[in-house]
Amino acid sequence: MPIQVAHTNLKEVAVYGFNPAAGTSTGSRVCIVAPVRGQVLEAGFVPASNVTSQMTLAVSIGSQIDSQNSNFTQCVTSTLGTFASQVCFEGAPCSIAPLSPTFCNAGDAIQFTTSGGQSAGLGAAVYAIVRRM
Repeated sequence: MPIQVAHTNLKEVAVYGFNPAAGTSTGSRVCIVAPVRGQVLEAGFVPASNVTSQMTLAVSIGSQIDSQNSNFTQCVTSTLGTFASQVCFEGAPCSIAPLSPTFCNAGDAIQFTTSGGQSAGLGAAVYAIVRRM
């Protein structure tokens, strides 16, 4: 059950997480919880150090309310979320907007899968911006 969020006039909410192994070449996943019901406007990551090779980002939304099985729907593919090493450096946001409207409910998992990079020791902050509905 999601924690109730106090009413506010802000229409957009940012939710953050950290992936300590974002630079894993085979892919690394991390999930954060959607705080409100709404539309995912943007998702991305911010590397914690300079990146020497291309990185990719895939984003999925999932709800496990009625099943213990993973039930994720991909909204950003790793092809769409490909970032060249020239734009992946420490502190630079690498962001992407879903091609089609993507919606989530409060308590849904937002899963980020990063791959590429030069080392499994490369961490990155991940984030999503959700417009309240």
